[in-house]
Amino acid sequence: ASHVQLSNTRLRGFEMEDPLNVNEDRNLIEKESSIATSKLDVSATKANSSYIDSAPPRNKFLRSLSRVFTKNVLLFLAELGGEFIGTFVLTLIAITVSASDILLNTEVGLWNIAFVTGMGVGISIYSTAYFSNSHLNPAVTLAFALVRWRVFSWKKVVPYMAVQLLAAFLGGAVLYAAYWDTIELYEEVNGITRGQNNSIITAAIFGAYFPSPAYDLYEGSHNDVVSPARAMAIEAWATGIFVFMIFSFSDPNNSSVGRVDRKNKSAVPVLIGLTVAVLISLYAPLTQAGLNPAKVTGPRILAAFLGWGSVAIPGPRNGFWVYIIGPLIGAPVGAALYDWFVVRMAKRSFKQQNE
Repeated sequence: ASHVQLSNTRLRGFEMEDPLNVNEDRNLIEKESSIATSKLDVSATKANSSYIDSAPPRNKFLRSLSRVFTKNVLLFLAELGGEFIGTFVLTLIAITVSASDILLNTEVGLWNIAFVTGMGVGISIYSTAYFSNSHLNPAVTLAFALVRWRVFSWKKVVPYMAVQLLAAFLGGAVLYAAYWDTIELYEEVNGITRGQNNSIITAAIFGAYFPSPAYDLYEGSHNDVVSPARAMAIEAWATGIFVFMIFSFSDPNNSSVGRVDRKNKSAVPVLIGLTVAVLISLYAPLTQAGLNPAKVTGPRILAAFLGWGSVAIPGPRNGFWVYIIGPLIGAPVGAALYDWFVVRMAKRSFKQQNE
């Protein structure tokens, strides 16, 4: 302040003594003032930077940790969102095509159902692979955690499975909201009492049963055709094939699917979907080819609350567990067979050829 007052005094003095030199002296005074101001700004900046630099290391670590934690949480939430969307779409397509076939007989032939379901799997993967691992299946999640633990952490297993189950449950709710009156009309016309043994035909809309209740061949001897142990073995076998193919198609070294650069695997979702379609065509008459614990469990839990009761869970002969245990056993076996046997044998063969 004193510097500014002094400058003003000098300026007034110059104006009284020699008006011809006023502009020159004013420029000189303004230059001195700006230099002084710049020095003050530099001093303040240094003081602030020295304060920041002298902050305790613990605070710096916590700030860095907070940024990393926030970023990782957001990325993980995006993965869970992808799993939710993909599983929801997959389940909705799979059970809706089953409902349209059972209730309205619109899907004539097993292959029509299998193909639509398989393409539903492919669509679900395409729509979520950008921001998720697109497992969409607890059995696939378990297989990756057990066999490819370096790229998929065990910490993600429970959240993934929980989101998949919730998405499948909501998929069943959307189906029922669209078809509830058609289901009731079907039950009325065919003399079906929901919750009784004969309601298994409509309960099958929401999940898989063994053998398929849609075939009149098994009328009257439904419980004797496929035993629970055999059904579990079939589910384990089919899911093992399914996951083996997933690991093969997604292998970056599998040049028959795309370039060996992980960036040109656009055919993989279609191939996975076709694999599902083929497996349904082969094993649906026996177990309806569940292959996915979430897709079977979520809608059947809903069906139990909607009046099907014990027909939905635990189901005839308490066989509900077949569609959980079977895939959870078969998926890791199929994954291990590919990664630990086929890949290692292929690498050994290539090594011997190059020697």
